Amino acid sequence: MSIRKSLVAGAALATALLPPALSAAPAHAAVIPGVGTAPLVAYADRNFSGDRQSYGAGVFDAAKKELGAVGNDTITSLYVASGYRAVACDSGGSDGKVNKGSLGKCRYYDAGLHEFVGNELNDKISLLAVMGKPVKGSAVTAYQSTQFGGTALPIGSGGFGAVNGSLGINDSVKSLKVADGWRVVACDNDAKPGTASADLGMCRLFRAGEHTSVGGDMEKKISLLAVGAPALIAAKDGNLGGAAQRFNPGVHTALAGQLATVGNDAISSLRVGDGWRVVGCRNDATGTSGQGDLGLCRMFTPGEHNLGDGALNDGISTLAVLAGPASGGLLHTYADRNYAGATTTFGPGLYTAQNLGPVGNDAISSLRLPGTGRALLCDDDSGTNLGTCRLFVKSDHLYVGADLNDKVSLIAIAP
Repeated sequence: MSIRKSLVAGAALATALLPPALSAAPAHAAVIPGVGTAPLVAYADRNFSGDRQSYGAGVFDAAKKELGAVGNDTITSLYVASGYRAVACDSGGSDGKVNKGSLGKCRYYDAGLHEFVGNELNDKISLLAVMGKPVKGSAVTAYQSTQFGGTALPIGSGGFGAVNGSLGINDSVKSLKVADGWRVVACDNDAKPGTASADLGMCRLFRAGEHTSVGGDMEKKISLLAVGAPALIAAKDGNLGGAAQRFNPGVHTALAGQLATVGNDAISSLRVGDGWRVVGCRNDATGTSGQGDLGLCRMFTPGEHNLGDGALNDGISTLAVLAGPASGGLLHTYADRNYAGATTTFGPGLYTAQNLGPVGNDAISSLRLPGTGRALLCDDDSGTNLGTCRLFVKSDHLYVGADLNDKVSLIAIAP
């Protein structure tokens, strides 16, 4: 597509992909590196500089190596998009701190620009919980009594708290049931919108399972539940019925055996988590530059999607599940063949035309994948169908192929 056309189309896509909660983002947020449409971006240095990582909604634990490019104990500033809020803690979920103990110092950050997380958490954050608006559901159930007795409150993903009135059994939660693939950070304090670095008191991480007690030190004290859903759930039948598989961020292919639970060419419905985007493709081939055609590829935005009688029903073999940009050296792109001309380096994430860097939209001719990353490149980001897409694996690619040369408008890359 032409540069003018791609810029217009890219802007339209960016608007379409914005969750409603992001529509009121600060006007000056665009000058902050790597913001895109992600609910949260964490930076290694003050004032939104240094290494950065974008996150969708969910719970991210350094003990599981989920903080990405910023890593453990390096975060210094945060951008929280409008409509979202975040909890940051200085201890992750390892070393006996799952379902018992404490996550250490935990702070609440409302939507906005936090150029410094504060001395108590600077270079100490090991866990982040990114919360959207509370969503109804039954993946997590909070109970007023131990052993799952008393009043039961079924909830979905997001932030449930005393302040927004969504935690109907405030200060009386004694036990929890958490569905497979979901996680909950429970804190004994909540915070009002507009506050930053508010102390949340004791916080505890609960993973999937039946927790007959939240712990004697937290019973009847919980005022905030940050519920993290899987980034993607893919199901064999419509309306999320039948066999289902949960996916973390990354590029997943049937060829690598990563769609084993739901099955290759068997997916009929998807649930994309808040703040995430998914590319689904018919094929899963890889090869040298110019090969590895992924067939029909489509973008799926947050929400539930029934594939119905469409071309991808029982036809998906590749899934890319990602949020926005990040720093890092997983992929190097070049404007000319043979690694010549302008160059851009990418970390894990999803990039559309407006954030392809110095090489730019419709300008990539060669690339290098120096590590174990997998990169999906497509020639269109302006609508649901993404045009020609290729999957590149570790190798030097002197030429991306005639179908993609000077046409790439979308990149999805993961380790």
